[in-house]
Amino acid sequence: MNTYVFDSSTQKKLFLSFGVGVLLLVLGILFFGNKSADAGHHATGHEVAAAQHSPEKADAHADAAHTEEAGHDAHAAAGHHAPEVTLGKTIMINTYNVFYFGFYIALAALFFLAATNLAWGGWHIQIQKIPLAMSVTIILFLALLAGMFVFFNHDIFEWTHEYLYDPKDPRYDALLASKHDFLNLKTFWIFFVLIAGSAVALVAYWWKTLTALDINPSLKWFSKSRMIAAVTIVIVAFLINTFATWYWSMSIQPHWYSTMFTWNTMAGGAVTFLSIMLVLIHYLKGQGYLPRVNDNHLHDVAKLMFAISVFWTYTWFAQYMLIWYANIPEETEYFRLRRSADNYGFLFHFSFVLNFILPFFILMTRNSKRSKNTTIVAAVIIIFGQFAAFFLMNCPPILPKGGFGLISIGLLLMIGSVFIYLTLFILSKVKDLASTTHPYVNESYHHHI
Repeated sequence: MNTYVFDSSTQKKLFLSFGVGVLLLVLGILFFGNKSADAGHHATGHEVAAAQHSPEKADAHADAAHTEEAGHDAHAAAGHHAPEVTLGKTIMINTYNVFYFGFYIALAALFFLAATNLAWGGWHIQIQKIPLAMSVTIILFLALLAGMFVFFNHDIFEWTHEYLYDPKDPRYDALLASKHDFLNLKTFWIFFVLIAGSAVALVAYWWKTLTALDINPSLKWFSKSRMIAAVTIVIVAFLINTFATWYWSMSIQPHWYSTMFTWNTMAGGAVTFLSIMLVLIHYLKGQGYLPRVNDNHLHDVAKLMFAISVFWTYTWFAQYMLIWYANIPEETEYFRLRRSADNYGFLFHFSFVLNFILPFFILMTRNSKRSKNTTIVAAVIIIFGQFAAFFLMNCPPILPKGGFGLISIGLLLMIGSVFIYLTLFILSKVKDLASTTHPYVNESYHHHI
């Protein structure tokens, strides 16, 4: 069997998974109670910056909060109630986070196609249609994100409020005003169009090229695939990943920035993509497809999961260590919102366990990378760990506490089921699942490590 058939049994399982997600979402809504941030501990980035740029206001609030350390006046100034954690905000930002997470998984699939082809890779040829199908879903996530930006831009992004840039307004923010040439909706939408247009064009070119290699194999199409791979690497690295992370995630907390953020985000998307691909390979082999994909190919996928989880940890720690060492208020606010016990301290530390400690020890040995059950367990751990990491990137500025729970998991299962359904549906439209006419397919057949 070389053409995948999307059978009704698999579809029913995905519908069931979607239904479980809906049930968890409903339970999360029923058990939800409005949560108010603890006074003296939580504040928006605007409040912090306003205090830093208004000494009189800072002193007044510092007195009210009975702050003991003069060096923390800026944080004391922010020591009053943050916006209430409402049901509407919880659903909104969790939905946005799942869309953003899905976008990065699809983008990582596109990057994998480009990187392996540009490196003259042969081992992956039999499984390259899986990342191709996954990359097509980027169109869906771009559409969903566009809807969020149209209807909820003021709720997600603090910098979209024009009063912040009016010196006559008491809410004026001098720090954000200095960034206004970049943080404005006109520039935001220009980059969205550039990101979406280039991503869709790249996916279309990859689909056309790899399909042509199936139908009419020739060195012309093979050479074209390498050219497209080179273009993809540049566009993803310098345009899509860079500006998507800056605008769609980092600017949610606009007073903060990190030069490691784009690396960390892409690493998270990449290791999640590899984990999902590994599960799909095992599923397809269980259905009788990809008979010549063996332990050596699965070993390579698991090896990449192991390596990129370590790289993710490196970027995560480098970001954390530099911010801790510099101790600049605008930067430390990012981790204060995430690692303290009053916010998401447990999730912050547990996500590190899920994304590094467990994968590191589970996948350390050669035999573990070649074990079906072990690698699937590691893949599931990484998927949920990275979902938690993406939540910590995007949600705490909107939900200072209590925003992660049944609603988050329910939405992940719902959108995740749609994502897998679309991936398998697209895979069923591929004429040659194992790319048997590719010039390097024999290298894939004889791959051994």
